[in-house]
Amino acid sequence: MNDTNIKKWKTVKVPKGLSERIDEFVKSPEAYHLGLTSNSQVVAHAIRWFLAGGDTSSVLKVLKIQRELDKDPNLKYSRTAGEHKPIR
Repeated sequence: MNDTNIKKWKTVKVPKGLSERIDEFVKSPEAYHLGLTSNSQVVAHAIRWFLAGGDTSSVLKVLKIQRELDKDPNLKYSRTAGEHKPIR
């Protein structure tokens, strides 16, 4: 990464289970059709969508993914983990 890119990007931590889902999505036809070819592009796209108010059907999909991640004991992600408490 050159100096220009370093100044334009910031690193944030993402729970491992969520990161694994992003890895899977990047390889999907949906990501390809959206032009999303990297994890950072997927995360930036998701944040833009969220900040723009996102639609209800997409929110329901997010909640479904959260429930799946919470049920899987092999994943390190949990919405109730002390490190990342929900924003109120």
